[in-house]
Amino acid sequence: MKWISEQTPSLERVALVEGGRVVEYHERMRDEIRVGTLLYAKVDRLHPTLEAAFLIATDGTPLYLPINETLETLRRYPDVPTIGQAVQVGQTVLVQVVKEGTAPKQHKVTQNITYGGRYLVYFPYGRRVRFSRKLDLVTQQQLAELIQTSEMEGILYRTEASQAEAGILEKELFQLRARHEQMLKQDNLEQDESLIVQEAKRLPFVEEACVSNRMEKERLEQLGLRVDRPVLKGRLPEMEHVDRVIEKALEKVVWLDGGAYLLIEEVETMTVIDVNSGKMISVKEQKRTFDQINEAAAGEIMRQLRLRNISGMIAVDFLRGSSKGQTRVTQLLKERAAQETKQIEVYGFTKMGLCELTRQRHGKSLLERSVAQGKPSRIAIHRQLEPKLIEIATYAEAAVVRVPTGDLSPLLLQDAPVELLIVEGETGILFTGTKQECEEFIGRQQKQ
Repeated sequence: MKWISEQTPSLERVALVEGGRVVEYHERMRDEIRVGTLLYAKVDRLHPTLEAAFLIATDGTPLYLPINETLETLRRYPDVPTIGQAVQVGQTVLVQVVKEGTAPKQHKVTQNITYGGRYLVYFPYGRRVRFSRKLDLVTQQQLAELIQTSEMEGILYRTEASQAEAGILEKELFQLRARHEQMLKQDNLEQDESLIVQEAKRLPFVEEACVSNRMEKERLEQLGLRVDRPVLKGRLPEMEHVDRVIEKALEKVVWLDGGAYLLIEEVETMTVIDVNSGKMISVKEQKRTFDQINEAAAGEIMRQLRLRNISGMIAVDFLRGSSKGQTRVTQLLKERAAQETKQIEVYGFTKMGLCELTRQRHGKSLLERSVAQGKPSRIAIHRQLEPKLIEIATYAEAAVVRVPTGDLSPLLLQDAPVELLIVEGETGILFTGTKQECEEFIGRQQKQ
């Protein structure tokens, strides 16, 4: 397995590749509020009944801060203050997102912020030392004597800390403290870690990565990964392959070998997957052929759920094969589910012949993130636009870009790889060349 990472002015994109196939895909806008995001927010109102405060981020995003996530509660523990004693209306506080909200719920935040490293998790206001559950008591006692922290600070020793020397642990703690001090001096949103680093920590058994960013390379090497950073103009060739995979993953139809196919329909309450033979099957061999198609479909369905990040209730209408075939399909689904990083429950076939399963929810699916009110979402617009701009930068100095200006990230306007001349409309690149040629192109268009 290997991580592939690409950063553009507004986007972070990460893909996990196994045997040449993309099995996972993650992306986020750099100015997007997600789990782990650090930001300053103003207390808008208090809700004594809920024992919580409602905050407003600098970009207008509503946030929810429960009383048990405030610093005052941490300081007074085991006593719990009232919400009015913990924060005041109009106060600006540094918080971190711990749970993404879905309308109408707000993002849940905490004042007990954290910074993650390879060996340690640093809590500037944590006030206690914690250990990974995989560390035995003897190892915990040994680690506790290696590092000294102030009364206010807290740290958590990861499992890998047992293999590190005291000097390495102290160096990492110094780096995490420095990150916190830097955050206190700025007032803008910041992600706790780059997306590739977060995913690399989540799957520590993946040992290789290919990145285009020097800082990412250094950070991943600190985590013990073998990192390739080719020095080239334009894009990583591997990410061009990822683009094609993601484009297909947004389609409803997934073709299988032999002409059979899946039809994937995501609706608001659940996901329905229909397995189709795609051609006429002779009656004599029908059930045997259907069993073969269903087994192939089972593996592809589990891959698509992971790639598209589909979660919640899922119903699969397999072809009507034999009863033994249904048992085999159920077993295949359970075997693949055991290899997944998200919890999947396979409930088997109903009397109607539908196979039921659920997948743990973790953020929005690829389709949900790509479509907003029937139109391409903000992140989909940048996903389509920014990689092309990187390619254009290898041979042109400017580009005429047609795009919904209300969805453009300020980061792109600030750090675009080529000079942009923006035209309002559906996303597309109309013309490339020198700045003068682009301006002349716009002039000709206006005269028409």
